[in-house]
Amino acid sequence: MISGWQFQRSLYVPGVALMPEDFGERLILLKEATGLSWEGVSTIVGVDPRQLWRWRSKGVVPCGGAMLALVDLSVQVPEGLGLLLARDLVVVRRGGR
Repeated sequence: MISGWQFQRSLYVPGVALMPEDFGERLILLKEATGLSWEGVSTIVGVDPRQLWRWRSKGVVPCGGAMLALVDLSVQVPEGLGLLLARDLVVVRRGGR
């Protein structure tokens, strides 16, 4: 019998982010939910607008600080993190932010 931990370990590979296949479309949904322009999103995320285009159109996915900035942006939008990551998530805010 497989324990819960062994089952969880088999689903997640350390160091590998499993992004939704439709991440580019999800990024568009997040942008629309924020009401920002693409330039506004690129400023907040701290990337060149052309990088956002690559994420939307070329199947490239963000990594490192850019992904963290996207997550930070998405948690400020109602249901934004779920939009971005294709998961039903509940975000609990702490610390007055």
